[in-house]
Amino acid sequence: MLERVAGFGLNTNMIMYLTKQYHLSNVTAGATLFVWAAAANFAPIPGALIADMYIGRFAAISLGSIACLTGIVFLWLSAMIPGAQPPPCGVGLAPAQCTPPGPRHLAWLIAGFTFLSIGAGGIRPCSMAFGADQFSRHPKEQRSRILQAYFNAYYASIGVAFTVAVTVIVYVQDNVGWKAGFAVPMGLMTLSAVSFLLGSRLYIKEKGSKQMFSGIGGAILAAVKNYRARLPVKTEDGVYHHLKDCKLTVPTDKLRFLNKACMISSTGNEDSHGDDVATSEWHINGDRRLCTVDQVEQLKSAIRILPIWSSTVFLAQAISQNYAVLQANEMDRRVGAFRVPGCSLTMFNMVTMSLWSGSYDRWIAPALRRVTGNPRGLTMKQRIGVGLLLATMAMAVSAAVEGARRRLALAGTGTAAPMSAFWLVPQFALMGLAEAFGVIGELEFFYTELPKSMASFSMALLYMALGVGNLVNSFIVKVVDEASRRGGRTSWLSSDLNAGHYDYYYWLLACLGAVNFVYFLWCAWAYGEEEENVQWEEDGEAERPVVA
Repeated sequence: MLERVAGFGLNTNMIMYLTKQYHLSNVTAGATLFVWAAAANFAPIPGALIADMYIGRFAAISLGSIACLTGIVFLWLSAMIPGAQPPPCGVGLAPAQCTPPGPRHLAWLIAGFTFLSIGAGGIRPCSMAFGADQFSRHPKEQRSRILQAYFNAYYASIGVAFTVAVTVIVYVQDNVGWKAGFAVPMGLMTLSAVSFLLGSRLYIKEKGSKQMFSGIGGAILAAVKNYRARLPVKTEDGVYHHLKDCKLTVPTDKLRFLNKACMISSTGNEDSHGDDVATSEWHINGDRRLCTVDQVEQLKSAIRILPIWSSTVFLAQAISQNYAVLQANEMDRRVGAFRVPGCSLTMFNMVTMSLWSGSYDRWIAPALRRVTGNPRGLTMKQRIGVGLLLATMAMAVSAAVEGARRRLALAGTGTAAPMSAFWLVPQFALMGLAEAFGVIGELEFFYTELPKSMASFSMALLYMALGVGNLVNSFIVKVVDEASRRGGRTSWLSSDLNAGHYDYYYWLLACLGAVNFVYFLWCAWAYGEEEENVQWEEDGEAERPVVA
């Protein structure tokens, strides 16, 4: 909880630190944050592998906490040490007119972002799974109910952490200063790391296992080595290597060419129960090394979800947009005598997501169930699709609001538009709904459709999508900036929001979202029905590979 408050407190308002204290342009600051977010979202992939295969989740979270704390310390020092920032800029000057940061200034930022990304690789893929591990000793009949309560509380804590971060911490950063603004997250992260390590003796710690991905890796190698094998006309006519007492004795017809990895014979005439093939998970047939049927089906399930995973990258792109904070600072943020920090408006995103997610199972799903007849209310693919559609709508609303803000600002006498910043609430609310449908739908889809041995990796897939989305965002920002400034014109993404055309940028994203939604519909159709995968892993420990 404390770690999330610290993390959100850094991320949500960092664009203001880069533009105001480091004199970076909006384009450079945005691209920098996109790259940092991409690194932090890619890091959970190797982090999950290292944790599950070698060091375990406790060690990964511990090392990740220390790395995150180190990163925050570097950012705090960038605000504390004289000369760590470029010289102050004159009042009313744009960042481009100020002294740019040099290598010695940027070194503090790079060090901080690097350690924070490394820390994210240890904490993000392991924190939820490690918490679930603590209930592994409860009776099986109680465990599912306990885990459901735990997951609900986990997501509720995200909403609470985000709300505290974008109100309290952002207020400190905007009104007290960045020294205190970084000191608060640093203190919270220190308290989080110390309290976690002090409870070490109380935790249930699962050890890493190198066998986690051996099945899929072995299936890939076997498929490559056996590519010359000839498949039978009908899949059921072949003889296949499989686990003893396993329900899955014949591979499915989906991605049928991969069946060569476990096929012993295409005729069905070979002896299928020899003792020589029941001693390991591999079977040697002549000069061919075969894996088991369930390993082939694990590989198929991982390949089949990739198109749908790729279509969710746009959702990550929409979530990662941070220019709304700059827009809010150019609008009327007054509520009576109090001026709301521009970044605090982003809390409407998380509040909407938390409220919708909390009420979905209790009220919304039962109502949808009466209409759709589906026990879930909506299928997992439908939830992802709704999330993508809402994200596209959020980009369109963002474009419309920014266009109105810019017109009012140009028609007025001042630089700030006489338009309430609360006109940004609808786009934040739409993005909150998009996350409630799309992100949670993604997690459920990956967890359900992938084999149990990849349960930890399923969460890392979400962060991988976020990482790719941030890289794509960085690329789009650079291309739009370069293309729109040709011929001496003002860039759409100018540091002067009124001179630029951020509304055009949002319309471009909305068009990309519409195209992506059509692509998702094709991917969902090609995938077929959900939850048709057979049970890859059987209960019990007496399984041995045989052939049939």
